[in-house]
Amino acid sequence: MNGYLDRRFLLILFFSFAFLVGYLLVVANQTYVSASIQTANETRQMIEMERSTITAQEIFINNLMVSISLVVPLIGLVPFIIVWHNSAIVIGLLSKAYAVPPAAYIANLVVLAFPEILAYTILMAENIYVAGLALFRAGAKQRLVAHSWKSLILYFFLLWIGAITEVMYIA
Repeated sequence: MNGYLDRRFLLILFFSFAFLVGYLLVVANQTYVSASIQTANETRQMIEMERSTITAQEIFINNLMVSISLVVPLIGLVPFIIVWHNSAIVIGLLSKAYAVPPAAYIANLVVLAFPEILAYTILMAENIYVAGLALFRAGAKQRLVAHSWKSLILYFFLLWIGAITEVMYIA
């Protein structure tokens, strides 16, 4: 293990980002194709109501609560992927309600919500990397002590920036 950003971690980081965006695209597209316009419009109305009163702090806390499980190696992936799946369904419904193809909606989302998605990517990559090190007895404890805290700090920072960006976009 060379350092915080060794080759294996960078590879897992790239894979995590590709997985998160790809998963959004696949599930949102499936939802877009199969959902009724009535369900899509109901979802749009609900989201628009929530957006009218939301604050950066509320967004940060919500995003923290849905992703903090990622600090638990391997096991923490399950609840996060369930939430990510539900988010992809909502994106597919909003895509249909606004008559925007899911690929365009998600491309826009990746740009606008990049800090938030990057925060999830970093914590997910750290989760997978530490789990792999633990499974192969290759220095998981050293990674946790020497480097994982960096990922956690970066995650909190990016999640906060993402919440601020989201509020500014909504306003």
